[in-house]
Amino acid sequence: MLGKRTWIVAVVFFLILILVSVFTRNSTPTPYPPYLVESPAPTGLKGFYTYLNQNQYQVEDSESLPNKTSTGEVRFLLNPPIYSENSVEKHYQDYLKNGNTIILAKQNPDSLFGIETEYAMEAFFNEEDQTLEVTHQNQSFDVLHDSTHRIVLHEDDRVLLKDEFGVLAIERELGEGSLIVLTEPDWLTNGQITKEQHLDVLFTILPIQDMETVIFDEYGLTDSGGLVSPFALYPNWSYILLVQGIIATIFLLWHQGKRFGPITTVREETVRFSDERLKALAIWQLKGKNYQPSIKDQLDYLQEAIRQRYGIPYYKSWQDRLNSIEGKLTSMSAIELNQIAKGFETITEQQTLNKQEFLKWSGEIDKIREEVETN
Repeated sequence: MLGKRTWIVAVVFFLILILVSVFTRNSTPTPYPPYLVESPAPTGLKGFYTYLNQNQYQVEDSESLPNKTSTGEVRFLLNPPIYSENSVEKHYQDYLKNGNTIILAKQNPDSLFGIETEYAMEAFFNEEDQTLEVTHQNQSFDVLHDSTHRIVLHEDDRVLLKDEFGVLAIERELGEGSLIVLTEPDWLTNGQITKEQHLDVLFTILPIQDMETVIFDEYGLTDSGGLVSPFALYPNWSYILLVQGIIATIFLLWHQGKRFGPITTVREETVRFSDERLKALAIWQLKGKNYQPSIKDQLDYLQEAIRQRYGIPYYKSWQDRLNSIEGKLTSMSAIELNQIAKGFETITEQQTLNKQEFLKWSGEIDKIREEVETN
């Protein structure tokens, strides 16, 4: 049986776990692609869609291509891609010709359904002033502008909206239907539909009130929208050749000695160079008979090695220094160390040394140095 204390600990643990889960819960807003009808984000269309739905319009959203046999529908295409499959655009054209209306809203609709645009340089320089005055027939509206492209008119196009820089919206008849093109899709979004006079402009130039069904087309937003995968642009054998070419190039560079990493110096080269330098220095000392400076340098090095290894300061005499490390040097007795210490102090005070003395004391210094560095 579990004790009372165990149950209390378990309950407290689960309460802490619940609290941690609540406070660490991800409260990041759900990301939505732009121009979706269910999106409450500033770039979504939920406000416009809800407004139409609550005002007795028959509205719906569709993620598939339209039925070409339908008639009397208004279909919104907001910021669609440039369809890389001609069959997709032809499907929409057949749908238009059957007596339907497509409202194409895109900042630069060039190449869609034969639409041509031009760059309005003046609009680009006028971006500091976000509010523009646009006209529809004899009516004027104040709107925000985002697009710097204007539509190039064809002979049969009817101008729906224009400003001082060019045409923003047109209507073009196709068969029994019509294509309406607008270069300001953001006017329909949650973030802008209530700003300035956007709603008035939309209901003035768009034939929403006269149509039976209003459809928001999301085929190009949620699906491929007729876009072709990059791997379907070329035949399979071309990708095989590409991969084989990359592999062959790597092996070719490797064969030619191309390095793909840092150049590491061979250790033997460094060691050999160091040994040669030491030998050359020793030969120079011997030939120049610089015995006294050489012994002094060796004693200074030994003094530094003892300081680093055992912490004995410089001001100590050789007698005190070697007595302090007597127990660390196993190859020499206390008497030998005492004699060596006296010898070090003697040769330090001498002005000159002969070769025999130099070799003798160099050997003693090397013996002590090796034990200090290895012990």
